[in-house]
Amino acid sequence: MKTYKIDLQQYFILIVLFELGSAILVGLGMNAGRDAWIAILFGMFAGMILFVGYFFLYKQFPEMSLTQYIQVLFGKYVGKFFGFCYMLYFLYLASRVLRDFGSLLLSAVFVQTPIIVVNTLMVATIVYVLKLGFEVLARTGEIFFGLVGLVGITLAVLVLSADLMEYNYLLPIFGDGVIPVLKAAFPVTPTFPFGEMIVFTMLLPYLKVKNKNKALKVGLLGMGVSGIVLSTTIAMDIAVLGGHVATHVYFPLLAAVAKINLGEFIQRLDALVVFTLIIGGFFKVAVFLYVSVKAAQDVFGVKEETTIIGPIGVVVILSSIGIASNYVEHINEGLNVVPQFIHIPFQVVLPAIFIIVFLIRRKQLKHFASSSSS
Repeated sequence: MKTYKIDLQQYFILIVLFELGSAILVGLGMNAGRDAWIAILFGMFAGMILFVGYFFLYKQFPEMSLTQYIQVLFGKYVGKFFGFCYMLYFLYLASRVLRDFGSLLLSAVFVQTPIIVVNTLMVATIVYVLKLGFEVLARTGEIFFGLVGLVGITLAVLVLSADLMEYNYLLPIFGDGVIPVLKAAFPVTPTFPFGEMIVFTMLLPYLKVKNKNKALKVGLLGMGVSGIVLSTTIAMDIAVLGGHVATHVYFPLLAAVAKINLGEFIQRLDALVVFTLIIGGFFKVAVFLYVSVKAAQDVFGVKEETTIIGPIGVVVILSSIGIASNYVEHINEGLNVVPQFIHIPFQVVLPAIFIIVFLIRRKQLKHFASSSSS
């Protein structure tokens, strides 16, 4: 394993940028109507429970990533098969997120540009950064995190100053009861984006921390901050656009901010939103692409990660183009098919099996277990 490390601050920042990523773009939980912001909070708490399970396995194998310790749990061949499946899963998610942001740029900025050009430019930049090392990506995140936070606060202040929000659009809370909110929340919001924290099972071994429990606290804090930001953003979208409109537009945040007009001077801020959203998308695609590389290393025994970053980047570009024929199909698949048939098996079912197998084989695997008192 490479010797580079990331500290807790970089870990927190990567989580927040990763979690917000495409989730803040697509209008998460909108099936709950005006209560969509509550559905996100339900999903956040469920996702935190999943992360505790992922972290339990990490503590048992603190020097190993997911695709390494499943080879210990199941043996070389079965473990490599599971590792290969997770590699494909991470590649698929990288392609989906890339398609999200390619579609955003096409609709908002580069209307006449082929999507393959936009996606290629983003992946080429990501490949360049990753070839410099993952720690370069982590340090870059520290720079952009402050910028994203500043822009986000500025836009929130401008929305309030423009008096665009109709708080009645958010009332009554639970007007149709709790059940519709729960149906909207599950299984989508726990798995996207919070269950996608399973990607960090590939990165946790690189943390520069002696007390493993600190990593758990920081991870949950990052998820909490992300969840609150997502929930607040969705509530703002609904208060500005109304529940019906917010549900039926492709990019509700973009539509809400486009309404800002202060004194016929401060307006057309949607371009600023696109810029900040691209930052989140960049880091999310980068993390998925990098862990795909690490999984490929573990499965195929590749010694130098830099030799396969480029080829895997090409696979992600081509997959993002072929993943759906249009954006409507892409979104419907992402919110209605992927959570049930892809996310749940990889985020819930398989990790649960891994934990059960570990508990059954605990004595045999004793020499791999870490001290829980660190």
